Amino acid sequence: MLRFHAGRKKRIVLIVIAVILTMVLALLSRYVESHRDLQFGIGRIILPASSFLGVVQAMKGLLCIIICVLDYKRGRILTYVYMGCSIFFMLIGIISKGEMSSLPGIYNSIISIISVAIISTGLAKADKRAVTDFLTGLKNRRGFSDLLEKAIREKKPFHVVYFEIENFRTINDNLGHKYGDVALKAVAEKLKEKEDDDKVYVSRIGGAEFAAVVFGKIDPKPFAECIMERIGTSVTNVDEGFDINIALSVYSGISSFPKDADNTDDLLKYADIAVYNARIQNNKERICFFNSDMKDRFFRQIELEKIVKESLARDYFYLVYQPQFKIEGKKLRGFETLLRLKQPDGTMVSPGEFIPVVEKSELILKVDSYVLRRALKEAKNLVDSTDGDIVVSVNVSAKNISSPGFVEEVKSVLAATSFPPQCLEIEITEYSFAESREITIENVKRLRELGIQIALDDFGTGYTSLSQVMHLPISLLKIDKSLIDDIENNKMNKEFVDAIIYMGHLMECEVISEGVESNEQLKLLKDHECDFVQGYVWSKPLEYDSALELCKNQTAMA
Repeated sequence: MLRFHAGRKKRIVLIVIAVILTMVLALLSRYVESHRDLQFGIGRIILPASSFLGVVQAMKGLLCIIICVLDYKRGRILTYVYMGCSIFFMLIGIISKGEMSSLPGIYNSIISIISVAIISTGLAKADKRAVTDFLTGLKNRRGFSDLLEKAIREKKPFHVVYFEIENFRTINDNLGHKYGDVALKAVAEKLKEKEDDDKVYVSRIGGAEFAAVVFGKIDPKPFAECIMERIGTSVTNVDEGFDINIALSVYSGISSFPKDADNTDDLLKYADIAVYNARIQNNKERICFFNSDMKDRFFRQIELEKIVKESLARDYFYLVYQPQFKIEGKKLRGFETLLRLKQPDGTMVSPGEFIPVVEKSELILKVDSYVLRRALKEAKNLVDSTDGDIVVSVNVSAKNISSPGFVEEVKSVLAATSFPPQCLEIEITEYSFAESREITIENVKRLRELGIQIALDDFGTGYTSLSQVMHLPISLLKIDKSLIDDIENNKMNKEFVDAIIYMGHLMECEVISEGVESNEQLKLLKDHECDFVQGYVWSKPLEYDSALELCKNQTAMA
């Protein structure tokens, strides 16, 4: 059933015209009824005035239906009142005059009332479906926008609180859409519990994005924290006798009317930008209020995504190789591959700028794949020049190591490049275990079975427990540069580094320290029995040709 979608003012004008036409037809009907003896000639055909009554009644019914289609709420009321009055006056005529000629008019009026009731009920259901999310029963984006527009017209201050489930794609990919739907319904139920007439309304905007509008003096940040805490609890689903726990991770962004914007589109866009800003802060702050500075950063991030896509397509990326050395004897252990981006005009784009951006999107999977393929293709010569006596380390994102197809991709690239698996090291961060712990652990074990080494960066960030790491086949622990920078003067840093080295050796791992820049740092790490170092103290990242030359020199000295 189609509904006439005109502008609000245009619809009102059309309704007024339809009502006037209906009234004109009503007057015409009364005139014909009072002059039944009149006759009209059309050529040789003579028609009595009463023969037009059926046409007039049908036109009245049609106009009532048109009014209902234009605006079923007001149209239904107008039809009931108008047709009800018509039936009443026709009944009075029958009773007072004893004439039954008005019965067809009564019948037509009743049919019109029934038709309008059916049409208006159908339109009401269609309207409800149009503004309701079919999966969760919450308002959808259109329904939410209608609510905001009404509040803006009434000049009622409010906050838009946006929620985005960070790991929803992982749930869909790893467990299936059935469990994704279970998670969305669970989130909707938790949001419904916070609904409060005239104060809080909630909505599913689309995908894994939800929103609430908060009226009155409710502080939006505690409200968002409460919702995030509710959503962040595990969702349990029983399937074929097994309990499946789905852990949800949520970010939130907040925009305000009238402070930030005076229209619905901007308010929703700014709340979304605030969510985006929360995501790129790497868990420092999971709730962000929109401010004007975010807009500039957001558009820069969009630009960076475009630059990365273009760089992948046109091969603007290249690799540099950061040498890693054994502390004892300065023997070359291997290289960590680092990605660089140089645009055609010579402009360098820092990986510190574009990597955090692509890590928050599926683009990181394409970047990871590019680095893996290019690194193994180029580094094959480095490995061959040392008779397989070095390791080439490739960084892999949390999204990739938690992907079910990652190991097969690695095997495919190894086969295509003839790269020896024992010379490949996959470097992951401890955050990888927050994405999808079970699949990540399974992938790590499968990689180790292939002979590939595993390096763990950011150890101690708290995403997994020491007991869990101790049972993983990790071959190398990395000490972050931030702990090394002030190790000469900071006793706490020194003791923490000592503890990491001790734990690494306890787990039968080797330990490497990155970002080593001075001989004093080097001596302290040697005293603490760190196995390897990388950093400017012995070498900066090298272009491919320089890395190959270093390998040849090391081989010649052996």
